[in-house]
Formats: sequence, C-alpha cells, structure tokens
Amino acid sequence: MKGIQHGRRVDGLVLLYSRIDDELIDFLKENQFPFSMVGKPYRNLEEITHVDNDNFKAAKEAADFLIELGHERIGFVGGGLDLVVTMDRLLGYEKAIRKAGLPYRNDYIVHQDFLQEGGRQAIIKLMSVDKPPTGFIVADDMMALGIVNALNEMNLSVPEDISIISFNNVLLARYSTPALTSVDINIFQLGYTAADCLFQIIDEDSLEPMRISIPYTIVKRQSCEKV
Repeated sequence: MKGIQHGRRVDGLVLLYSRIDDELIDFLKENQFPFSMVGKPYRNLEEITHVDNDNFKAAKEAADFLIELGHERIGFVGGGLDLVVTMDRLLGYEKAIRKAGLPYRNDYIVHQDFLQEGGRQAIIKLMSVDKPPTGFIVADDMMALGIVNALNEMNLSVPEDISIISFNNVLLARYSTPALTSVDINIFQLGYTAADCLFQIIDEDSLEPMRISIPYTIVKRQSCEKV
C-alpha cells in the first residue's frame, strides 16, 4: 500500500467487495486516498461512498418466492461469513423463514467459496441432513451450477426434485440446463456507478460521501417449481 500512497501511480480505487473489519478500508481512510466501494461497509456507513443492492430485501424476496411455491424446507448456500453481503442475505433469508412460521435450521445453512466446486461441496453436506431441503437459495450462479451438477450425479433433478434460485444473473444462468432463476443485481450498473462516484471524489476533494442503491429483479426461469 505504500506504493499507492507515495508513488501515486493511480488516482483512486474501486473496491469490489466489503469485508468485516477490513484493514484496507481503514488504511485508505487514514491516508485520505480516494476510493469508492461496491457493497455496504461494515461500519462507518455514512463516511464511505458505496454502491450496493438491498441484499437483505433481495434474499427475503428470494425465500418468499420459494415459500409461495410451497417449499417448507429451504436451504441457504452463502459465501464467506467475512463478507457483508453474505450477512445481509442470511438475515433476509432468516426473516422470511421465521415470518412464514417455518423452522430455522442451522444445518440448512452452508458457506462456501463463490465457485462451482463450492456449490458441489455445499450440496453434499446439505443433502446428508435429516429431511434435506427441497429448495435452495444460492449466493452465486456459478455455485448454483455446481449444485445442479452434483444433484445430477445423485440422480436428483432440478426443478422436479429440488428448486434453486441464485444471485447475479450471469450469462451462463440463462443457458444452463435448466436455465437458472436468478436475482439480477445489475452488475454492470453497480460497477459503472461506483467508478463514476470515484471520478467525482477525485475531482472534488470536499464531496460528501454518497450512498447509492441499485435496483434488482428476480428473473424467473426453469430451476424453480411448485412442490
């Protein structure tokens, strides 16, 4: 980080994640180095320019969607617990489950890396519990694809046996078999807006911190089905 501070080879940074107690953020603030963030800061919310979705609400709506389809056993496959987005989505999932009067089971919750292999490992663990889930909320489309592949190896099919809704709506989600129901978080708009905010910060040192919420939509495809 000293090279950034003294060399000034870059004028600012866009951080693509928000971690709990991230020392990098503290360093940038202490050195008054321009930055913006994709994601909600863990603390000092009003002091940091950030662009994000309402991940609590998005996860709650994803869970509500599965509940409306008749699912009563719903699993949650999230990313790392050190990520703020994971915590927000987990809280939204919990809110929907409890509001619907369904049992909130810790053994229905698994955290893995945002990779296909992470999804594979998650599904092996979740399908081994007593009365495994019939529906899954998955934090990332690539993880969801890993889950679909692992279920196929178990002779379980999506959506006939298991329904899946994931996040990000990447191109592969549309063309996978089955096509994934996914929460479109407007990835392009998140990045574009964060970069635009950074340019404004660089141009005007005294600019007040900005907090921008990007809308999301649930894109319904073939990976979810009524029980």
